Amino acid sequence: MNKIFATAASALVLTLAVSSVAEARDGFYVAVRGGMTDYNMNANDDSLSKAARAEFGEVWHASGALGYKYKYFRIEGEYIYRDDDEDNLKNSLGDVTNHYTLESDSFMANAYLDLMPNYWISPYATAGIGLSRVTLTNQDTGGDKREWDKDIFSWQVGAGLSLRLNRCLNFDAGYRYIDMGDIDDADVNAHEWYGGLRYTF
Repeated sequence: MNKIFATAASALVLTLAVSSVAEARDGFYVAVRGGMTDYNMNANDDSLSKAARAEFGEVWHASGALGYKYKYFRIEGEYIYRDDDEDNLKNSLGDVTNHYTLESDSFMANAYLDLMPNYWISPYATAGIGLSRVTLTNQDTGGDKREWDKDIFSWQVGAGLSLRLNRCLNFDAGYRYIDMGDIDDADVNAHEWYGGLRYTF
């Protein structure tokens, strides 16, 4: 009986996932999203920078977007705010020698391809370009402090799933890789996972 129930439930979910519903609304939309950012700072081959060896972890981010949807396509402008991240560089004895703080936010122009916009569940692909403000601060144990602050060309690619809650409202969840360019002879990039709501007027 349990196997029959599980099979029937699975079939129902699959049917809902692949069944077309009323045509999704086209027009302007607003979206709010939030999730986690996993920073990476990779040293260039010719880099001698200590900052390039810093290992940053995961922080939260939040974003807002204004866009336009037409059939299978969406374009939008998005602002992304990320929490600050910190890392300590230690010597072979385990003593802290430098303390680093990394800050960033981004303004992105994104494009989306919705593969099945009129279905309950639709996969999508996304890509975008924009500008990131990246600030890296280094303070050593002697009290000396250095700061790099740059506006850098950025690009991102990603993919995700969109769940239609009704004709106007969608829940989107996805992943994106964003490259924020070079700072202090090192490439700053991040893996981001997010979820959020999108409402089409």
